[in-house]
Amino acid sequence: MDGEQPRGTIGGDTTAALLKQAREDDSVKSVVLRVDSPGGSAFASEVIRNEVQALKDAGKPVVVSMSSVAASGGYWISMSASQIMAQPTTITGSIGIFSVITTFEKGLNNIGVNTDGVGTTPFSGVGVTRGINEGASQAFQMGIEHGYKRFISLVSDNRDMSVTEVDDVAQGRVWTGQDALDHGLIDKIGDFDDAVALAAELASLEQFDVYFVEEPLSPAQQFMQDIMQQVHVSLGLDISSWIPESLLPVATELQQHASLMESFNDPKGQYVLCLTCNVQ
Repeated sequence: MDGEQPRGTIGGDTTAALLKQAREDDSVKSVVLRVDSPGGSAFASEVIRNEVQALKDAGKPVVVSMSSVAASGGYWISMSASQIMAQPTTITGSIGIFSVITTFEKGLNNIGVNTDGVGTTPFSGVGVTRGINEGASQAFQMGIEHGYKRFISLVSDNRDMSVTEVDDVAQGRVWTGQDALDHGLIDKIGDFDDAVALAAELASLEQFDVYFVEEPLSPAQQFMQDIMQQVHVSLGLDISSWIPESLLPVATELQQHASLMESFNDPKGQYVLCLTCNVQ
């Protein structure tokens, strides 16, 4: 997600700051970036990828270790690494882009609320209460196509593949880690320990310590985190405990949609998100 985000969520600014911290620390000789994400904001992904590139430019190898899912935005932040390592069943790829512009004109019309006006340009009147007209729709489509071309061009530059070769395995399709290896999207099959060993090898280190770079919690934040965990365990934040059984399917679906909508905070409304991974 764009901006600063709490632990457990990949924030563009937050994660980039941690990578920058590793880059500026002379005791850090190489970096392992552990990725477990179905993607999200294209802008946040690019902010993180730029820091991965900066690490490489500073002479510090970066090895991406893909966990269960590293698709779309998860792949975007990985593709500039020195080496990419995944497990055989890792869900990866899903190289594609789409845009989400939320409007409410149909829902408002259902309750008798309407808006109107007069405009003099193809983009007049666009808003959450009136939807998107043809001119704005074409502009958004051009932005999406530009974003997709940038995505596959970056993959081409970083994976030593032609743009045509990338497009053949892109188009939003999902691959397992083994298939991704066969298609040239990753370099090796292995787990986190293998990635650490590879990072040490790339940095020509025979002896090394592993240091986890993470944003420290203030005493107040640590206290609140402990309290919330205890509340979660004690109360069990499960909607099935207080929603009537007949409404549970609808409530569960609404909860999933609301959770997904929270992640749509890209400044341009453009996303590299693996829809297949989220459905799972």
